[in-house]
Amino acid sequence: MLRHFAGSMWRTTARALQWNPGPAATPYAPAEIAMALYRGILDREPDAGGLGNMTRHLEAGKPIDAVVKELLASSEFTLNVFKQLFPPHALPDLVQLHPQRYERETTSYGVPMVLYKADDDADFDFMEQAIAAHRYYDRLGVWGVKIDLDKRVTAALVQGLGAASCLELGCFTGAVISLLEEAGIDVTGLDVSHVAFALAFPNVRNRMVYGDLLDARLARRFDVVLAMDIVEHLNPRKFDRYVRAIAALVAEDGYFYLNSPMFGADDVFGEVFGAYVRQWQAAGNDVLWRRLDCDPAGWPLHGHLVWASPPWWERQFAAHGLVRDRDVERAIHARLEPFFAENPARRCLFVLKHAGSRRDPRAAIAGIDAALGAVPGLPG
Repeated sequence: MLRHFAGSMWRTTARALQWNPGPAATPYAPAEIAMALYRGILDREPDAGGLGNMTRHLEAGKPIDAVVKELLASSEFTLNVFKQLFPPHALPDLVQLHPQRYERETTSYGVPMVLYKADDDADFDFMEQAIAAHRYYDRLGVWGVKIDLDKRVTAALVQGLGAASCLELGCFTGAVISLLEEAGIDVTGLDVSHVAFALAFPNVRNRMVYGDLLDARLARRFDVVLAMDIVEHLNPRKFDRYVRAIAALVAEDGYFYLNSPMFGADDVFGEVFGAYVRQWQAAGNDVLWRRLDCDPAGWPLHGHLVWASPPWWERQFAAHGLVRDRDVERAIHARLEPFFAENPARRCLFVLKHAGSRRDPRAAIAGIDAALGAVPGLPG
């Protein structure tokens, strides 16, 4: 069904792009073509980086049909197809139902925001319960369902860290652990989305566990525990328990690889996202921020319950003996600089290990460099 749909889309797009060059033809600038492809195939306005990159390729003579094929092969297009095949269920308007829980603010860029007020710890419980009751995570979000360059890079980082075993928290359909399983690594995935299991990669479906980290019985430790855009979804009121559970799952000389949106400056990856909410700026970097950026209906953007600075994040893990290996982090940034330039959110990463770890960072750095060197299509 998906193949038929994609094939139909390709034929329709190809016909739309055919014209007879000649005196009567309308000349299209590369930027205009790029804009039309974003709107026609991905059904959205292009981001500045993507538009600029595509325009440069077209100006350099890249055939339009090659650009179209790349868009049709993208994770974003595949996700859009799945959303059409499995339409998301409607969520209630929380702002309308609970107006006292929200306030409005306009950013310095003139963008209006809806902010959830979490002045009391119980406010986090309310939102967590709403997310669970309405099965928010059964909706297809921004995490792609297919194996793309991002997934291959992530899998290579796990391999480079020397993993013979890996647990991925929030594995979704299992794209990353599928790659790792094919490489001979003993994998386990954990997720709370029913859709994840329905669409899971066949080779790892029986390696996936349904449930929350605090409830799942994972009676072993792993060389690498992986969390890509996951820990920011956890209830801050239980965050101490979650970190304790994660620390117990990381092998004595293992690693916890974390990628999560963090707001404000870090001494390794700089500033990817600024602190754009007034309450965040007033509170400073030492505390958890208690205004959650929401969509117009009052649901935290992407389901994020934790909005905080890199120093806050670092202290939560250090309190349970997980410390950053900055040598490994800097090596990753140096090696992946061209990739991060096109995927800036991936810069927000921690490589954490137990304070008493005997792992030599130089071995991990060499392993990462070798693993990334084998990733096809990874920019220099």
